[in-house]
Amino acid sequence: MRFSNITAIVITALLFMAFCFIPADVSALSMSEGFDPRTRLPAVLSTGTLHQSELYSKNSDVVLEIPGVARLMTLYLATERIPQDELIVISRTVEWIDAREGAEDRVPLLVDDKLPLRFLLLKMLFDNSDAAAIAIAEHVSGTSEDFLLEMQNAAQVLGMTQTEFFQVDIARTERESEVPEAILLAIERYDEYSKEEDPEPLVLPESEEHTQTARTTLRDLQRLLTALHSNVRSKALLSVSEELIQIASKNTQQIVAMRSPAAHFMTLSENRMNYVFLHLSDRYSLLCCVGTSPGGLPVMTVAVNLRQAGITTPTLQLYSDLDDFYTKSPLTRAGEKYPGAPEKAENGELFDLIYLDSVDYIHPQSDHFLEQTLDYLGNAPYPIPLQKNTMTGQVVFTLKNDIRIRVRVGSDRDILADNGLISRGLILMTRNPNLAYTIAGLSLILIMALLVMVIREMISLRYWIRLQRIELNAQAARAILFGDKNFKRNRK
Repeated sequence: MRFSNITAIVITALLFMAFCFIPADVSALSMSEGFDPRTRLPAVLSTGTLHQSELYSKNSDVVLEIPGVARLMTLYLATERIPQDELIVISRTVEWIDAREGAEDRVPLLVDDKLPLRFLLLKMLFDNSDAAAIAIAEHVSGTSEDFLLEMQNAAQVLGMTQTEFFQVDIARTERESEVPEAILLAIERYDEYSKEEDPEPLVLPESEEHTQTARTTLRDLQRLLTALHSNVRSKALLSVSEELIQIASKNTQQIVAMRSPAAHFMTLSENRMNYVFLHLSDRYSLLCCVGTSPGGLPVMTVAVNLRQAGITTPTLQLYSDLDDFYTKSPLTRAGEKYPGAPEKAENGELFDLIYLDSVDYIHPQSDHFLEQTLDYLGNAPYPIPLQKNTMTGQVVFTLKNDIRIRVRVGSDRDILADNGLISRGLILMTRNPNLAYTIAGLSLILIMALLVMVIREMISLRYWIRLQRIELNAQAARAILFGDKNFKRNRK
């Protein structure tokens, strides 16, 4: 009986040890965990622009028919492939498409006109113009069919694996095709969802295989918007709300007034939005915006709606809700000392590291969301001479969602090329100000003492010279008195 008890205890202990050594399935935390703004938008994705942390996500991985992605991809390819001052020649096809669009206040695009790229891009973004999109497509690839392949290839390069393009002229396609069954089902579910006070999570049906415009996910759209955000020219275009552009059509100069459909949204945001794109559709209307919340959080948001109205107010409310959950804090400040170990120069001298950049980051108000350890990437020993504030490496901060933020660090002082006694002394005094002050004080005292001694010796020497002169004068008088003829000779 006793033996069986001991055996049971041993087996239990072994099982416990085996359980302890089984590797745990550790997954990265989500920064948005616990954040529920209760937005009525059917799908939305918000990320920070300081670092690519997800702040809020809703149906962001569902493949939806969002025609506006075709306009953004056209903008991306145009700013990447066409010089800024390029003039686009209008073809007969573009003239025909423009005539069919038939807006009353439009400026007609006539065959053989040479129009600025900026005008055509703004016309495409503001007026949802197929004619402008086709003119750009023909200039880049020759035909709209070849440009469609370029769009698909660019999407693959950007990692937009869930994105497919079917037409460049998406406005015509929408007008001439029926609303897909998936969209009608999504509208029905959304209407029921909007009526409930405490609704269950909204589930959207994915787009059908015979989609005719374009289909994508909000996460893919966020990748495209990030690429546009890194391009100076595309940012400049997306930041425009109103503009007057001068064009020449058939040798006649005209001033064209252009206004973004997102101008009202930018006004409502109190101009906190830096870049905005709004595309209204009978499928999913699209709103992309990059700006700050009322509390100063830099945020990028991609949102869609199943109506051509009612997307701006919920988006602005979402930005306000972000301030209730998140905050922005300083991660590093330029000139602050890095708390890690000192680094070594090629001559053996040690130096401390300081941060070269001021970096902020976004995190939940209740959690700094940082891992405890820092990683330093460097390659010591460093060649000399090494100047102060010269980059020697990077310090890597890791958030709990595995996002890594890299900050440059460098030497806190100059390391001289000469390793002699004088340079070593200067380095020691630079590193220890108290020692430098002590040496300077002692040096001043010694200089003062030496100066006093020199002055005293100079006074003594002056008296000695005067006594010598008096003695010589006395000897000369004695020689004259006693007639010493040898005095002059002895004097000589």
